[in-house]
Amino acid sequence: MVSAKSLARCLAVVVICLFEPITAFSQTTPMSLQLTYRVGLGHAELATTDAKWVFDKDSFEVVATSRTVGLTEMLRRYRGRAELAGKIDGGRYLPIRLQISGISSRGNREAESAWTSDVSSASTRREPALDLEKVFPLVDKHINGAIDPLSAMLNVLSNISQIGSCAGSERIYDGLRTSEITIFDFGADYLKKDRPFAFEGTVIKCGFIGKPTGGHQRKSRWRKKQPAPDDILIYIAEVRPDVFLPVRMEARSFIGTLTVRLAMPSLKVQHR
Repeated sequence: MVSAKSLARCLAVVVICLFEPITAFSQTTPMSLQLTYRVGLGHAELATTDAKWVFDKDSFEVVATSRTVGLTEMLRRYRGRAELAGKIDGGRYLPIRLQISGISSRGNREAESAWTSDVSSASTRREPALDLEKVFPLVDKHINGAIDPLSAMLNVLSNISQIGSCAGSERIYDGLRTSEITIFDFGADYLKKDRPFAFEGTVIKCGFIGKPTGGHQRKSRWRKKQPAPDDILIYIAEVRPDVFLPVRMEARSFIGTLTVRLAMPSLKVQHR
């Protein structure tokens, strides 16, 4: 049985699951989309995230909120919010402005980042400042030219709709952390429904590796020196014509496998 202390520790990974790759999708026409993801560990539900995307011809916006539920709500309450405004330039999804915030028993933190028009650099306001005794410093060489995590995954998903492969890499920055991500294409698979609300059908199975380059915890049991491509698996499906979504993500950890599932009844797509 997983201890309460271990469940509390897993919230760091839950937050990553909620706000990095899993709320992105690919589309080609003006539209809006609403959805909910549910994060679980075994039979326990840990957190949920709700997101609304709005796409125009050459721009996009997203507002996403997350919260802990169940036992994690009692152990370590968390509320998070992300707001992103971006542009579509030459088929690439690029950030203009990103605001992220989190409220937990450990305190509040927020970061607001704005990118230059050529996305060569970004300026950030943080509250509070990074505690460099606990996290590694951020350096300009990793920030310059990096894009936000949501735009990065949109570019990966766009590759699926265009060339049928999720393979790719990006440098990302969210105002608090920088990293380099690599996506591996493991080919087509069939995903069986393991919850009444979950997706079932043909998917593209993708592996995910994130290499932290700044802002991450100096001491962390979650970080492996040599992660494997299948430590984090993302299953992507065409849930509507030309609409590709991550429908499940599985992240292996020392306490078990965290699973993020798209709640299919929550999915609302409206073409504009």
